[in-house]
Amino acid sequence: MGTLIVCSLLSVVIALLVARPFFSTQEKPYFDPNAEAHVFDEKISLLETIQELEMDFRMGKLTREEFEALSNDSKRDYLKLKHQGDEPQA
Repeated sequence: MGTLIVCSLLSVVIALLVARPFFSTQEKPYFDPNAEAHVFDEKISLLETIQELEMDFRMGKLTREEFEALSNDSKRDYLKLKHQGDEPQA
């Protein structure tokens, strides 16, 4: 009878120790509310795309024709954006 009481108390203590973190921690926001908003820059995105295409080509995931077509498209888009940014504002 004494063993049953000791085991019951021990199981309750263990259950409380295991469940304690679920009740004592506060939820943290996924994003820091005080952080600055990240601004999307299409020029940087295009440069990263070109870099990823080069890595994929070196790893053999793309043929030379696929790489050149996709790379040229991204480079053309980048140069268009860069040219638009260089124009003087009226």
